[in-house]
Amino acid sequence: MKTYRIAFLTCDWNYELVESTLRGLKDYVAEHENVYLRIFDCFGKDQGTEADLSEYAIYGLPDLSQFDGVLVQGNQIVLESARAFVGRMIRDAGIPAVTIDCPMEGCVTIGIDNRQAQYEMVEHLIRQHGVRRMVYLTGMLGNGSPEGQLRLDGFLDACRLNGLREEDVQVVPGSWRTTDGRELAERWLREKKDLPDAFVCANDEMALGLLEAFAERGIFSPDSFLVTGFDNLNSAELSIPRLSTVARDNGELDYYAMDRLIALIDGSEETERILFPTKMVFSESCGCPNKAVPGTIRDRYFHQTRFLKSFHNRQEAMAEEMLAAGGLPELMDTVNAHREIFGCERIWLCVNDWYYDSFDKEQWHDSRSYGENMVLGTCGEAASWPWTDFPRFPRRELLPKEILERERFLMFYPLHYNSYSIGYLALSDISEASQSNLHKSLFNFMEVAFENVRKKCLLRQFNTMLESLSIHDGLTGLYNRVGYERYARATFERLLENEGGVRILFADLDKLKAINDRWGHEAGDEAIRLAAEVLRETCRGDDFLMRYGGDEFLVIASCRETELDQRYRENLDRCCRRDGFPGTVSVSVGSVTAHRGDPDTPTLDDLIRRADVLMYERKRGRRIATAAREVPREDE
Repeated sequence: MKTYRIAFLTCDWNYELVESTLRGLKDYVAEHENVYLRIFDCFGKDQGTEADLSEYAIYGLPDLSQFDGVLVQGNQIVLESARAFVGRMIRDAGIPAVTIDCPMEGCVTIGIDNRQAQYEMVEHLIRQHGVRRMVYLTGMLGNGSPEGQLRLDGFLDACRLNGLREEDVQVVPGSWRTTDGRELAERWLREKKDLPDAFVCANDEMALGLLEAFAERGIFSPDSFLVTGFDNLNSAELSIPRLSTVARDNGELDYYAMDRLIALIDGSEETERILFPTKMVFSESCGCPNKAVPGTIRDRYFHQTRFLKSFHNRQEAMAEEMLAAGGLPELMDTVNAHREIFGCERIWLCVNDWYYDSFDKEQWHDSRSYGENMVLGTCGEAASWPWTDFPRFPRRELLPKEILERERFLMFYPLHYNSYSIGYLALSDISEASQSNLHKSLFNFMEVAFENVRKKCLLRQFNTMLESLSIHDGLTGLYNRVGYERYARATFERLLENEGGVRILFADLDKLKAINDRWGHEAGDEAIRLAAEVLRETCRGDDFLMRYGGDEFLVIASCRETELDQRYRENLDRCCRRDGFPGTVSVSVGSVTAHRGDPDTPTLDDLIRRADVLMYERKRGRRIATAAREVPREDE
């Protein structure tokens, strides 16, 4: 059987519309076993802020050339630049595409007749309820999506064709938000304007905001004015009064859109635009009888109440563990342990490899987009986890192949903190939390938890760095005086106990002043660094190595290292000749040994003093021997 790989791009700024849409798509996949649907959803707005752009980055996740077709919820993608980006992706991929209620180049448009639907609602107010003075609150205009303008045109058509005077009609710009309706009502009250016969709102969100604001001041519809909305959200059915609105079956519309897309893939002739029917819901807010379905409302309320109780208990437990996580692996395990809160059977948490490998922003390149590879941090049910570690896979595959081949319905959501991307979360089903718009709060909380872990780990790294700087010499990286006080005696006692004795070396560079005078102090510093590096390579990893003074070094090592001083001098000489260091770098070394059980075992300080004395005796002996060689004989 031929299979179809479909990408669906949407934006969850109005969760009720998207949730009903997704139900239609899920039904389609359930009824067509050869369809594989990948949904890319986000919570972007129309502000174009850094956080907005990071949300819309999810559209750059799929490689559309790997799909047979693409479906776009164009009217939900309210940021014009994001919609333009999607259009370019579709054009570059060269695959069949269908867009919902917003024309896009190269796409078949399926939607409702917004202009006619708004016309019918306004004409009803005029003819059935005698409305003559109206205020219209628009949706977003001029953002490249015609939906808002078409509804405004339908309103103006109805007013003009039904004889309303221009002075009795007022248009107020809005942007689809609940706050638009509240602000309009508050301004009306503040300016003490006469109430119109009706407020007509371009969507339910604004109408509900307006109703709430007036009700708070004791002014109610339909007694004081009539109100209408558009979209028939669940909240419109539950509102008091029940909101008059325009209904469309989003699930059925997108089911049909999927059907048309499959036909296009199979070579069906394209149609530029297909209109889907709407239905007028004339109810209490416009003075008509209530048309709510009591059983439906009761069922929704009961389900939501039970879900909210369970959700908040789970979220509290999840929050406590996530905020306590000390690192990224622990945090990802916590997400997996609490996956039931999403209300779907399987989830997959995918983290950018560059984020997983380094919490330092300076190491990140393009931090808004996704990396070439992803780290799979958690996988559905624990029993289904086939890997021993967090596996990596190419980002263009979206998920490991064994998951993609099994899952026919997948939803992808972005995870980001402000302007930078963390990764994405894939769900095997529609999150139950989405019905109450709680899935957004889940994602936000996860993002804060990731940032908390990032800062916590960075703080530990910085503290470790500061700790290291405080106990190590800046030039050589060996221990300094603070390091001596903290670790030298512990090393001394450990070696006495475990190795049976200790060997103390005290070394000093020869003729450092001559190196400084001839080649400069930078050469002198390089000589000290070279001597320290050879010392580190010569000794064991658990020996104590210290820059004791300007060009003096202290070693606390095992008593078994009987030839350590000789090996050190030989290694230094060989390294100096190999690297071509100017002049000669050599050291004088004094060494002493103490064993456990020796009578009157000397202290560490005593041994260091003895080694220091021996070092200077050897240095003096070498100077005398050198001077003797340089004195001319009497017979010369």
